[in-house]
Amino acid sequence: MNISRNDNRAYKALTLDNGLKVLLVQDKDSTKAAASMAVNAGHFDDPLDRQGLAHFLEHMLFLGTDQFPDSGSFNNYVSQAGGNTNAWTGTEHTCYFFDINNQEFKNALEQFSRFFIAPLLNSAETEKERNAIEAEFKLKIKDDGRRIYQAHKETVNPAHPFAKFSVGNLQTLADRERCISDELRDFFNAFYQAQWMTLVICANEELDTLQSWTNTYFNEINGNKNLKKPEISEPLYRKQDIGKVLHIEPHKHMQKLIVSFAMPNIDDFYRHKTVSFIAHLLGYEGAGSLYSILKEQGWINALSAGGGINGSNFKDFNISMALTDEGIEYFEDIIEMVFEYICLINANTEKLPRLYQDKKNLLQIAFDNQEKSRLIDWVSNLSINMQHYDEVNYVQGDYLMEGFKKATHEIAMQWLTPHNMRIVLIHPDVEPEHKTAWYNTPYKVEKISPSWLDALSDINKPLKDMLLPTANPYLTKNVVLYDVEKPQIKPELLVREPGFDFWFKQDNTFRVAKGHFYLALDSDFAVKDVKHMALTRLFTDLFMDSVGEQFYPAELAGLSYHLTSHQGGLTLHTAGLSSSQLELVDELLDALFNVDICAKRFAEYKKQLVRHWRNSNQNKPVSELFSILGAKVMPWNPQPDQLASALKNTSFQQFNEFRQDFFKALHVESFLHGNWQQSDAIAFQKKVAEHLKNAAIIDDLRRPLFEIEKVTRYELELPCSDHAMVVYYQAKTDCVIEKVKLMALNHLMNQDYFNELRTTQQLGYLVGAGYAPFNTRAGIAFYIQSPKFIAKTLMHRHNSFVNKYLTNIDELNEENWQQQKHGLTTHIAEKDKNLRLRSQRFWLAIGNRDHEFNMQQKLLNALNALTLKDIKEYAVILFDENRPRYELLSSAKDNKPQNMPVYSHSL
Repeated sequence: MNISRNDNRAYKALTLDNGLKVLLVQDKDSTKAAASMAVNAGHFDDPLDRQGLAHFLEHMLFLGTDQFPDSGSFNNYVSQAGGNTNAWTGTEHTCYFFDINNQEFKNALEQFSRFFIAPLLNSAETEKERNAIEAEFKLKIKDDGRRIYQAHKETVNPAHPFAKFSVGNLQTLADRERCISDELRDFFNAFYQAQWMTLVICANEELDTLQSWTNTYFNEINGNKNLKKPEISEPLYRKQDIGKVLHIEPHKHMQKLIVSFAMPNIDDFYRHKTVSFIAHLLGYEGAGSLYSILKEQGWINALSAGGGINGSNFKDFNISMALTDEGIEYFEDIIEMVFEYICLINANTEKLPRLYQDKKNLLQIAFDNQEKSRLIDWVSNLSINMQHYDEVNYVQGDYLMEGFKKATHEIAMQWLTPHNMRIVLIHPDVEPEHKTAWYNTPYKVEKISPSWLDALSDINKPLKDMLLPTANPYLTKNVVLYDVEKPQIKPELLVREPGFDFWFKQDNTFRVAKGHFYLALDSDFAVKDVKHMALTRLFTDLFMDSVGEQFYPAELAGLSYHLTSHQGGLTLHTAGLSSSQLELVDELLDALFNVDICAKRFAEYKKQLVRHWRNSNQNKPVSELFSILGAKVMPWNPQPDQLASALKNTSFQQFNEFRQDFFKALHVESFLHGNWQQSDAIAFQKKVAEHLKNAAIIDDLRRPLFEIEKVTRYELELPCSDHAMVVYYQAKTDCVIEKVKLMALNHLMNQDYFNELRTTQQLGYLVGAGYAPFNTRAGIAFYIQSPKFIAKTLMHRHNSFVNKYLTNIDELNEENWQQQKHGLTTHIAEKDKNLRLRSQRFWLAIGNRDHEFNMQQKLLNALNALTLKDIKEYAVILFDENRPRYELLSSAKDNKPQNMPVYSHSL
C-alpha cells in the first residue's frame, strides 16, 4: 500500500468471508481510536414512493440495536468517553463514524457493529425520528444550496435516480398500508450488505488484535461476495436536457454563472487526474488566465473549475463564476471567453506535459509532507476512498498523478463543447415559469439558441491576451527538512522591541518541510468606531482581491496566505512549504503597505459586503442569535446590520485615509513556527522589522468584554418560519478553575440535553449545549431551533430540563463522575495532530498572554482536583434563577426581510 514518507502508521487490508472490505490501521501515537463504515447505498436507492428512506434509515441506526436497545446508548457512551459520532447520507453512499479514547474503543466497536447487524428500527422510535427528519427538512427550506439543487433535479432525466428528493419529510415517510419501520427493515436487508461496505478501524492496538475484533464483531453482517450492485441504466441527461439555460432565483442575493458540461463516470481517470488537470488549467488565476481577463473586464469576482455533481454513471464538469452586477448583463460574452480559453488549451497540447509535471510534483510533495488530520475525519474519508480506489491506492488515491496521458486528455476535452453544455444562471431578477417541489424555488428553463451554439462551435482561436500557466517561481527551491538544532518545548521570544514581539519555534515533533507565520497588527484606527471596524473588514477583502493574481503561483506551490480582521486590527497568516514561504511573506508585507486598490474594486467589494451583512438576518435563527450574542458580549464585534449601515455611506477617499491612518501607529506580535532554524528566523525578523520601521508604537489593545450583570432577555422577529432560543451563562472570572467547571458541566449535560429535547421531545433538529468562551472568558450556551414551538415554549422546556437536571444531579455517584472526568480528560489532553493545530494553539496562547504555553496542563490539573461535590455545588449556583445570563429569543416573521429592532429588559 502506498503511504506517505512521514506516515508512521501500520496498515493491513483484508476482506471478511461475508465480503466486507476492511482496512486496519495501528497508530501508536494517538490517544484516540476511530472507526468508519461506508455503505454503497444512498438516496439513489430510495423506492420511488419512499423518497428520503435511506436518510431516515441513517438516523434510525443510532436509536437502538438488539444488544444495546436504549435509543441514546451509543451516543452517550461515546460522548462520555471523550468522543464524537456522526453520519451522513449521500447519493450513492452513506457513512457512519466515531472516535473515542483508546480504552473504551473495543466496547464502542462492539456497539457500532450491531448497527449493521441488528438495528431495532422499532415503530415508537420511527414515529419520533420522522419528526426530526421533518425538522431537518424545514431547517434547510430556505438554504440556497438545497433550493438550487432541487431545481437541478427537476431539469434532468426524470428516470435517473438523481431526480429523487433526497432528504424526506413527513409526507414522503408517512405510514401507509404498513408501518414505515417495516419498510426501513426491507431497505436495510436489501442494501446493507457486507460486500457493498468498507470499514476502517484505527487504534493504538496491534494489527492482529484489531483483526481479531473485526472478525468477532463484523462477520455477522449479511453478505454475498458474488452479488453485484445493479448499475444505473438511465443517463443523467437525455438529448433534450442538454443545450438549456436554467435561470434560478436565490433566496439570498447571489449572482452566479455555471457553465456545465456533461461527462460520464470518470473514476477510471483517477490515476492520471485527467479531469482534475483540465480543471487546474481552466481555474488558473495568474496573468493571462480566464479569471484574470474576466476580472479585468469587471465581470466576475471569483472563478472555480471542475466542481459539480458526480456519481457512478455521470459527472458534471462545472466552471462557476461569481458575477458582478455588470457581469450578469454580459453572461453570453463570458461564455464565449470560456470557449476561447478552451481553444488555448487545445492549441497547446505539446506544452501540457510540462505543466502536468509541475502539478504532479506538487501533489507528491503534498503527499510526502502530509500531516495527520483529525482521526474521525481521516477514517471517514478513507472508508469512502475504499469504495473508489484499488487497495494499493486507498491512502494515496487523491494524490496520485501517474503521468500525462494524451489520449484520455483528448477524450475529456471533447466533452467541453457547446453542444454538450448546460448553463445555470442564478440571479434575483428571474421571471419564473416554474416553482420546484419541496423548496418552492422559482426558476425558468430556456433552450439555447441553435445559431448561438453554432457560433460558439466556430470559435477556433483564443484571445491574444490569454496565457497558459508558466513555470512556477515558488518551485525553484529544493524542499529540505532541516536538522533540529535544539529541541524546544515552547516558543521563544526571539526579539522584544517596543511595539514588536517576535516569537520563534523550530518544529521538532512533526518533521515536515512546512511552517506557519502569524503577524498581528493592532491599530487604534481599527476600533475607533463601527465605521472603522467595517473598513478594517473591507480592507481584508480588497487586499486579498488585489494580490490574488500576483500570488496565485504561491498557492499552486503549496503555500497559502490570508489577511483577516481581528478585534483590534489585522492578522496575516501564511502556511505551507517552508522553502519559499519567507520570501512570500516579504512580498506580502510590501503589498500590505503599498498595493494599489482601485476605486472600481472598492465600489464592488463595498456593495458585496453590505449585501452580505444585510443578508445575515436570513441566516438560520440560531446563527443570528449567536451573532447578536457575540456582539453583546464583545463590543468590538458589532452586529452585521450595524456594520452594513456604517459602511454604506463610506467614500473611496475615506477608505484611503483610513488605510493610511491604520498603519501610522501599530502594535505588532508575530510568530514563526516550523521547518526553519534560528538563523533563518533572525534574518527574517529583520526583514519584517524593516517593513514596520515607519510606524509609531502603541500598546497592544486589550479586547474589551461586557460582563453580564443581570438576567437580560432579547427578543426579535426574523424572516424565517422557525423559532429559536439561545441561553448563555458567562463565567464570573477568568480563573482556570471556573473554566474547567463549565467544561465539566457541559460534558455532563450536553448529550442528555440533546437526547431529551431533540430525540425525546422532538423540539427541532438544531438542539444542543456547548462550552462557549468569548475573549478568554468561559461560558456555556444552550440553543434550540424549532419549526413547531414558539421561543417562549422553548425557554420553558429548557428551564424544565435544567430544574430536573439539578434534581437528578444528586444521583450522580462517584464511579460515574470518575468515568465522566476520564472522558473529559481525554478531550482536553488530546495531542495536537499536526503542525497546523500546534501552531494555532501556540498563537492563541501568545494572543492570550499565556507565555508559559501551559493552559492545557493547567486545565488538566484543575480537572484532576475537581470533586463531585464541587461540580454539584457549581451547578446549583450557575443555574440559580437569578444568575446573570442572556436569553435570546426569536419569533418567526415569514415575509420580506427587514431589520427588526432588538430590545432588552431585565427580568
